[in-house]
Amino acid sequence: MLIRLENIYKIYGEGLESEVRALDGVSLTIDRGEFVAIAGASGSGKSTMMNVLGCLDIPTYGEYWLDGQNVRELTDKQLSHIRNKQIGFIFQIPELTALENVELPLIYQGIGPGKRQELAQRALERVGLGSRGGHRPSEMSGGQQQRVAIARAISTSPPIIMADE
Repeated sequence: MLIRLENIYKIYGEGLESEVRALDGVSLTIDRGEFVAIAGASGSGKSTMMNVLGCLDIPTYGEYWLDGQNVRELTDKQLSHIRNKQIGFIFQIPELTALENVELPLIYQGIGPGKRQELAQRALERVGLGSRGGHRPSEMSGGQQQRVAIARAISTSPPIIMADE
């Protein structure tokens, strides 16, 4: 089992009159190789769930086990390591070219410039954008921008890929 959530709550403003329960007792398991889609109405907690699963936010209550590790017990440095090595996030930074966007997680992993550019170029080619590496997101169609974000997420070959819309 890769991911196990047990009775996860994420509460903003807990105890206040304006308390918001973004996640309310969520439990699920995800095995390696599974494809999982979380759907729901706007404001139903999908992005909050992504932030928790991506180790960007810690649940208010409940247990999150990632690859056998209790996420709540990990240090900030360990959580950062997980985000850099185990999770590919699909998003991009508009100021960077496509190649620079794809290189970013490889920089965080400490991969040298030559190998980093090779891996980033290979990821762009896998999504059909091998010739667009020097273009910024504003110079590409919406579909091409999404494919750059996918290339960035797959460039490190992580076991988990997260996409919010």
